[in-house]
Amino acid sequence: MKLDIKNILDSYFRENGGDETCPVCTEEDGKQSPLYAIARFIRQHGLLLSARNLELAWAFICGGNSMLKSEVMGLSSAGRLDNASASELFDKYLCPDVGSQIDKIMLEAIEHIRTTTKIIEEGNKRTSEVEENLIEQADNIRTKPADIDAAIQKLLDLSQLMVESTRENRVQMSETNIKLAGLQNELEQARNEADFDQLTKLPNRRKFDRTMDEMLKKLAKTEMSLVLVFIDIDHFKKVNDTFGHECGDRVLRMFADELASLSSSHCHTSRYGGEEFAVIFEDQDIDDVWKVIDNCRRALSDRSLVDLQSGKPLGSISFSAGVATCLPSDTKRSILRKADLALYEAKSQGRNSVLKYSNER
Repeated sequence: MKLDIKNILDSYFRENGGDETCPVCTEEDGKQSPLYAIARFIRQHGLLLSARNLELAWAFICGGNSMLKSEVMGLSSAGRLDNASASELFDKYLCPDVGSQIDKIMLEAIEHIRTTTKIIEEGNKRTSEVEENLIEQADNIRTKPADIDAAIQKLLDLSQLMVESTRENRVQMSETNIKLAGLQNELEQARNEADFDQLTKLPNRRKFDRTMDEMLKKLAKTEMSLVLVFIDIDHFKKVNDTFGHECGDRVLRMFADELASLSSSHCHTSRYGGEEFAVIFEDQDIDDVWKVIDNCRRALSDRSLVDLQSGKPLGSISFSAGVATCLPSDTKRSILRKADLALYEAKSQGRNSVLKYSNER
């Protein structure tokens, strides 16, 4: 259920500095309506009064998506629920399902393929009928010379019919192929939207999850090493609060470009959500991975950035990272937890550092 309550809440927040109950958020019997809970949710996390944030709040408070509720509560408990992470949650749980778009395109493609098959079958049937008539008229020419003129005329008529039938089939096939080519382009676009973050152009969490599953399957069959890195930009909320979300988006794109330079056939970089990124390294030792990530950290933190659009100095941008080796006994959940724990420890020790998870804990 979607409510257009932006103006109501906007007026309330402007006029009430405290947490008094908003009149429109109170039922006739004096009980608080869900609107009051939504208002508190928006205020508690300092979220912008946007349609996306209001719908997210409504879904969290009144909806039945347990995965959304769990993720919101986790981010809230960790103090990480802000406009950026809220936007990620909206895209993940409340945006139109790209998978259903792909299914729709595939169904349309299948229907066009069926149409093409039908055209071919009907064309083959007509061709067979014409062939039989041609053979029949050829036999008549051989056995009934007196009727040769009529037989030749019949042959000419049948040949003309075959030419026209072939031309019609070719036009229909060409039209169907054009439609299929268009559907293929739509499918590729839908897949791109499903697998890639539109802001940073990096693979998104959906793609990361599939890649991680594939890597774990390879790990189970081979003796390759697998290292996971979780990266979180330090004090990113301050960038948004000080310079605005557009500047924050530019910082995210710049940061993503730096991480994308690490990517290769054996290194997979993704935007995990908000200001968090994940990197999967194949066939590399954890110490080597630590050096690569730490060199990237130092190179970024040593730079003094300026927002080219506004001309304002941003200072330096640093990040914290947790690095963990995946053991054969690890599940996706356990390796994610290891990397996240190492990241949490790096942030707890003052940020701007890369820490390795010790499997001896």
